[in-house]
Amino acid sequence: MKKFISLSTSSQNALKIAQISSTLPVNILVTGENGVGKKILIQEIFPNLQVFNGQKLEKMIFHKKINLDSFNTIVIYEIDALINKKDFFEKLRKIRVIATSRKELNEISTFFPVKITIEPLKNRKEDLDELINLYSNDAKKIYNCDIKIDDIKIDISQNGITLKQSIYKSILLKSLTKDELIDTMQDFFTREFENKQTTYKKLLEIFEIAILKSAKKIYKSQLQMALKLGINRITLRKKLEQYGE
Repeated sequence: MKKFISLSTSSQNALKIAQISSTLPVNILVTGENGVGKKILIQEIFPNLQVFNGQKLEKMIFHKKINLDSFNTIVIYEIDALINKKDFFEKLRKIRVIATSRKELNEISTFFPVKITIEPLKNRKEDLDELINLYSNDAKKIYNCDIKIDDIKIDISQNGITLKQSIYKSILLKSLTKDELIDTMQDFFTREFENKQTTYKKLLEIFEIAILKSAKKIYKSQLQMALKLGINRITLRKKLEQYGE
């Protein structure tokens, strides 16, 4: 089971509130953006509860495919996607509910005496640094690649979701050998041909774009790029304009 990272002050407070309220017979709502750790926090505090997706449970209740009397406490994810929230929670009034939502929901606010907000990773530097270390160390072991953290392209647009994806992607790409890269391209080209949406010219453009972007990143001027690539400056300029570079 994953552990909720709580090195920053705000996440420590969220964890503390969750731990204290877990001993009380009250409904709890955990809010925050995608990927901030809402589910991980609940799983750590309530590891053995029955878990439902909000929309799926709503359909089960509507079609009378579930006996709610058999539950004392349940976990419901993504309640902000419910269609009729008030009616839904009216049917759950005898059950203790631990739920997640991307934001606080005013129409059912009174149903949740305890509300816990988890801040985005951009506001939790200590947690972000720890997660970067954890994910990069795991990825380096998997791909047998030694890479500096400064060389990894970090994306936290969706917090932990894109953070993990960006780290694993960066380290995977750094670890590829020439033969592995050829195999990867062969797989990509095969899918393109199977979809019948490509041509030889379009596939060659992929190579050109990658080469030009790399050269532009390394060399300071178009003159240097042209010299290193061994092509005419006018030709280089046309290609850069063609690909929007």
